[in-house]
This record gives sequence, C-alpha cells and structure tokens, in this order.
Amino acid sequence: RPFVDFFGADIVFASPLGIVTAMNDDISAADFLSAIELVIVDRCDVVAMQNWEHLETVLEKCNQLPKDAKDVDVNRCHEFHLNGAAASARQTIFLSQFETAEINATFNGALCANVEGKFRLRATKEKGVLGLVASPDDPRNLRKNESATLPNLISRQEFELVRVSKKNIQDADDIRFRHFAKVVLPRIRENPDQGQLIFCATYFEFVRVRNLLVDREVSFAINSEYTDIAEAARARTLFADGRKRCLLLSERAYFYQRRNIRGVNSVFFYSLPENPQFYAEVCSFMKNPSPTRNHQSNTKNQFRGGGRGAGVSGNKTAHALFTRLDALKIERVCGTKRGKKMIQETKEVDKKDNDMFVFC
Repeated sequence: RPFVDFFGADIVFASPLGIVTAMNDDISAADFLSAIELVIVDRCDVVAMQNWEHLETVLEKCNQLPKDAKDVDVNRCHEFHLNGAAASARQTIFLSQFETAEINATFNGALCANVEGKFRLRATKEKGVLGLVASPDDPRNLRKNESATLPNLISRQEFELVRVSKKNIQDADDIRFRHFAKVVLPRIRENPDQGQLIFCATYFEFVRVRNLLVDREVSFAINSEYTDIAEAARARTLFADGRKRCLLLSERAYFYQRRNIRGVNSVFFYSLPENPQFYAEVCSFMKNPSPTRNHQSNTKNQFRGGGRGAGVSGNKTAHALFTRLDALKIERVCGTKRGKKMIQETKEVDKKDNDMFVFC
C-alpha cells in the first residue's frame, strides 16, 4: 500500500533531505533503515546540487542495530544482521548523468563495502561541449535556430591550468584563489567593457570571491542559491543595464533558476561547473544582444558601474581556471582526448607560468 508508515513499507521512495528531516524529528526514526537490503540512488548529479552530505548521513544510518525492536521477532533475524554486518551485504547502486568526485569518494569509501565487491560502468569517451559554444551548426546546440544567424558566436575559449603539485594538493583552493586575485581580477578591472560574468561552482568559492570583490571595490551584483528571487531579478537587471559592472553567479543558483542573463560580454569561470551543459549555456549568454549603449562613455564611470554609457566591443571571450583535481570536469567540457592532454603534468618542473589552452 502506498503512503504507509516507514516501518510497514517494503519500498521507500524519498529524497535524502526527507529522510534526514524525519530522523531529526524522531531519534528512533532511523530504525526503519536497519533492514535495508538495496539502496538505489537515482540522479546523483541532482542530489549533489542539493546536499551530498544528506546522502552520506542516510548511508551511515543504514543497517545499524535498531534502538527499538518494535514487533520484530529476533529468532527470525539473520545472524549477520544481529552481529552488525548487514551493511556488508547491502547492495548500493549509483545512477548519474556524469561522474563526480563526491560520487567516487562515497562509492570507494566505507559506506559502500559489499563483500561481493564493486563494479563501475561509465562512458569511455566524452565528446565535450566546446562545439555547442563555438559552432552554430552543432546538432546538439540548444539554440540552433537562434544562433544560425550568428556565424561568430564566441571568438575565444580559454582554459588556464593553475599549477598544483602533489605536495601542496591540500592547498589547491588557496592557490586558485591567489591566482584569481593576482592575475584574473586585474584583467576584469582593466577590461573597458561592461558585462563581466563570474561563475563559481560552489557556494564556498562564491563567498570567497564575493568578499574579494568587496575588498577591491568592484561594482558587482550577485545571484546565489540563497539570494531572494526578487533580489536576484533586480541584480540581473542592474547588470544588463550596465549599472553593475560584474555579476557573480553560483552553479546552484543557475541550477534552480535557469534565468536568461542579458548584457554578458565576457565569462570568467572561477571553477568549471559539474554539469558540462551549464558551461555551454552560460557561454551562450554572450550571444544575447546587449542593451544599446553610448560608446562615448565617461571614463570615470567605467569602473564604478558605468551606467548605460559603458562601451561594448564585439570580442566575446570565455576564460576558465582549472587544476589537476578538475580532471573529470575538464574531460566533460573539452572531451576525453583533449582533457587528458590538458591535465597532464609538464616535465618542466621549474616552469612557473601556467599553461593556457585556447580554442578559437
């Protein structure tokens, strides 16, 4: 029967957040997870956009000895269940549109330790989404009809490898941030055009970049998953009208609110999105016509907002930062063959300059 109590159900359809909420309301609510024999996590890529820690919490609570036996006949229980070894016999299946580091960590960790072993099936080659951005004739192009009249969609797609050695791999986030503050942000500030879109994959990166823009007194607006819908719409309007120079966007904000952003002239990916389709869609914002602006702008206002007087050039560029830890992301965006060449370590150990890969 559908919609029965957890303890009377043979199959439970629920989101990780729903189960965690039930466990927080009642300490013994996790008891219904003690006899779980099969866990199917569908659309892992969508679960990751919610909160992957909720799923880890649910898997930790599975197959534990219940606090309340209720109507269970102990004589009919398997001995390995009573010995606390039920998790080793549980089957766990992950289904995802693409592979992420969180999925691999959970799959290879102690939360999925079946005695019969593990099996992983994935696509051997990724085609990448560069063609969706650069070619209007690509059959996968979401806006093929619209872009057919735009032979030159984006002039350059730049991917910059931020060097992270094995010794300081734990400082990869700090190295990326320092490089962005020292190299990329001055480029954004010196660009005479308005319409600089900055994309962050996680909220922690979003907060870090936001604080940096405030400290450097950059005129910007924000769209994050915690931004009110009305405030987010107002921020996009200010950005499209040129009253804000930059727009800071998080991946989850775009995941939940697929809004069309006008007035984008350049895109800077502080980190590549997990979903490769988001890379193509965010870059496609540069194909949208920008509001009419007077090219004879007041140079004093070019940095602090600029208003409607900011100039707009025809050069459309996407610039992305990545490290060797982003191998899965760069493979999905640029393709398997290109991704392996881009991510491999250089033999020049003393080389200080970062590698730049440009697709025109």
